[in-house]
Amino acid sequence: MSRLLSERSVYRRSALLSIVALLVPFLAQTSAAAPDLAALFQQARTVAFQLSRDAAIMESYTRSNVSWKSHGTQITRIREHINNAGSILSQMQAARADAQPWHQDAIDAITPTLKQLAANTEAIISHLNENPGRLRNPTYMEYLRSNAQSASALSSAVRNVVEYDNTRTRMEELQAKLGR
Repeated sequence: MSRLLSERSVYRRSALLSIVALLVPFLAQTSAAAPDLAALFQQARTVAFQLSRDAAIMESYTRSNVSWKSHGTQITRIREHINNAGSILSQMQAARADAQPWHQDAIDAITPTLKQLAANTEAIISHLNENPGRLRNPTYMEYLRSNAQSASALSSAVRNVVEYDNTRTRMEELQAKLGR
């Protein structure tokens, strides 16, 4: 009888291990997508902060008397940040189908803002190339204001997603501690 119980125990353990072995690839696949997206949002937060800071600096040039070369240097930095953000956004969009709903919403929300920033930045670059001496042009100054506002909104939106992810992760950890 003891031997029979021990054989049943072995069969149960073997069946349990087989089920776990079948589930591990599935669980690894679904949980791997979420941390990758969370990491992309972390990267985007850093780039969006830098972009916001540099766009605000450039917008402040409208209240000072800096050369067009300073404008050119600053817009080059901004363009690099936008290109980096665009690269990160492309990776996010590639992972969007497997993303959590709040990540999908965030990706959808930041896409038009980044496109607007890119369009404004191209207009600023064109203006500087065509009219380097007309830094007080109202249209140019509006592009700078719009870029600063859009960059700030982008930074805030991405920061909020990262904070939400961190809070959600913390809540899940606490729920696990409570045994729920």
